[in-house]
Amino acid sequence: MPLFKKKDKDIVVSDSYNEESNTIKQPSYLLPGILVTTLFFLWGFSYGLLDTLNKHFKNVLGISTTETTYMQVAYFGAYFIFSIPASMISKRFGYKKAIIFGLSLYVIGALCFYPSATNLSFGGFVGSLFVIACGIATLENCANTYITIIGSRKHASLRINTAQAFNGLASTIAPVIASYAFFGGDESDTSANTLDSVKWTYIGVACGVFVIGVIFCFARIPEVDEEAFMAAEAAETGEVVRRASLLSPHLLLGSFTQFMYTGAQVAVASMFMFYASDVGHFPDSRGSILLSAGQGCFTIGRFIGAGLMSRYRADYLMIFFSIGAIISNIFVISMKTESTTYALLAVMFFESILFPTIFSLGTRDLGRNHKRGSAFIIAGVSGGAVLPPIQAVIHDNVNVNVSFVIPLIAFVVVLAYGLVGHRWVRYIDDPIVNSQNEIETEKAD
Repeated sequence: MPLFKKKDKDIVVSDSYNEESNTIKQPSYLLPGILVTTLFFLWGFSYGLLDTLNKHFKNVLGISTTETTYMQVAYFGAYFIFSIPASMISKRFGYKKAIIFGLSLYVIGALCFYPSATNLSFGGFVGSLFVIACGIATLENCANTYITIIGSRKHASLRINTAQAFNGLASTIAPVIASYAFFGGDESDTSANTLDSVKWTYIGVACGVFVIGVIFCFARIPEVDEEAFMAAEAAETGEVVRRASLLSPHLLLGSFTQFMYTGAQVAVASMFMFYASDVGHFPDSRGSILLSAGQGCFTIGRFIGAGLMSRYRADYLMIFFSIGAIISNIFVISMKTESTTYALLAVMFFESILFPTIFSLGTRDLGRNHKRGSAFIIAGVSGGAVLPPIQAVIHDNVNVNVSFVIPLIAFVVVLAYGLVGHRWVRYIDDPIVNSQNEIETEKAD
């Protein structure tokens, strides 16, 4: 049976056309979806190593705390610089080739850690991280978009929250692995004063990512006709489906909200140890344990949130979780007791579902513009390079409590988006193409 292909692209929409039932058989996205979900673990692991690298480089290279933040700037700044090019690559060459390209950048960046460690070049490390982050920005553009659109719009938030839960799991595991890889599990270990462990750790990471890249080379990752899904859902439910504009307020506000949220998430994690020390009067070893517990709460929140998505609307859950983050953050700002440090665990728990839910709401109804629109949301991750330094300045000039006003403002922005921002959708008049109708027209001709 002939495969249907859109006239302007060589994109397979269906595996076959059933002449008796006049229906289109969609390709199965179950196995490709599972394979793409593994990518969420990869960038979660990379992010989880970042804070440990900061501390390790400061100890070995003797650089200042401010200089260590260059790594965050390079890492999250790459999202701002490379998100749009990544979406263009995905749109031009398809998801599979774009994913392989992103994995290749990840491998190249990880391999570059070896000469940087050999020459004790902090600039080399910053550059290597930038290359890795460009690869991860490509993967995020592809994976978040793919998981969101390979099914009904109703369950888009459920799918992406489930996939993002593995991102949180990796972010929890990575610091534990890094503590043994970089410090041998013992800060008195003399090998902790060299960068040999760093270069061999990243060689191992490069090998692991390379294997995943080879798997993707041989895997079948079918392309997706976003508007075919929308048209099919409209035919099933009777709902009128329209395509949202790339200039729709819900997309542009979603990008800004993602910028604020990601900045808040990174700021809370980066200031956690300072708060535990200044307010809780905990030793760094105890603060580190609490931070790991906070990452665990974040991961648990994502799995719980994914479960709730099957019963409750995504925007309602985002409102509830953002209110929880706001209330917890107010306690962090206003209280100065030892037990207040534990309020940070609550903040990290309520952060959990916000990123993927902002993404799914911000890219809703984009149709064939989904890849380009997703790049706007992913570019918002660059907030991780902006808000943490602002919070650090407030910490240095006032105190750590007041510095948490920055994430508080961000959570209020998320709440506003959940209440009204995502509802401001601007639609365009171009019709949604129903692939089945187009096939029938071609058959009649």
